Amino acid sequence: RLLAAPSWPVTSAAPQAWLGDAVAIKDPTSVAFRRQSGSNLLMVGQRDEASLAMMASAMVSLAAQQPPRSARFIILDGSPADAPWAGHLQRVASILPHTTRIVEYRELGEAMTELADELQRRQQGEVTASDASIYLMIYGLQRYRPLRRQEDDFSFSQTDENAPPDPGRQLSELLREGPHNGIHTLVWADTPVTLDRTFNRQSMREFDNRVLFQMSAADSSNLIDSPAANRLGLYRALLHSEELGLFEQFRPYAMLQSSWLEYVENRFRLMSSAAGHEAAQQ
Repeated sequence: RLLAAPSWPVTSAAPQAWLGDAVAIKDPTSVAFRRQSGSNLLMVGQRDEASLAMMASAMVSLAAQQPPRSARFIILDGSPADAPWAGHLQRVASILPHTTRIVEYRELGEAMTELADELQRRQQGEVTASDASIYLMIYGLQRYRPLRRQEDDFSFSQTDENAPPDPGRQLSELLREGPHNGIHTLVWADTPVTLDRTFNRQSMREFDNRVLFQMSAADSSNLIDSPAANRLGLYRALLHSEELGLFEQFRPYAMLQSSWLEYVENRFRLMSSAAGHEAAQQ
């Protein structure tokens, strides 16, 4: 319905990212990104393709609800170069009229510093609903070693003024303070071990929304205080919302097909033209 509309809707205070079809008789499974603490999304499990499909679907659905000036996407794509789906997120980003950036591995430090500076700017000023939402999308957290937390939390003291910024600490700050200021983070990690290497206990609390694939009962209990993910089938996932106290089983969307992406690209082009014409009349 959003794509069939002549233009973008009035910017929503809580744009949704649709992830898949619910198993129960209800609307499709989605996560709402409000400007409040913990409004980030974590996906965990060894389902590379399904996780990528959900991240791509989230990009399109969030873009369909917010005009180009109201949303930006920063993408860390950890897809292996020889994977069948390599380049899929770049393809999705290319059809969006919104500002997008694909961050190369060597540019990681620069990109994180820019986000940290933007967060600081927003914290020092008054953030309004008109400020663009920023979505940091990290696919394949296990591939980004610079984001791992330091073993010694006090390794950088106040006297280390010349030390380069630590991307891991910047990510933790974005998780904690970003949602209040319109900066949300979406992450896929292959295993809980990756999470332990990257986030401390406090940072993990900043993910109010968590999607789990099939895993051991112990890992499931550690992540959502329930062994429910141990009972999932191969083509199922479980959404847990800390805010809503929700456990919802669903079928993740399949990879977005080229023909459908072409349709989305055409619709966004028409919507942009209509919005430009309307602005010119005003």
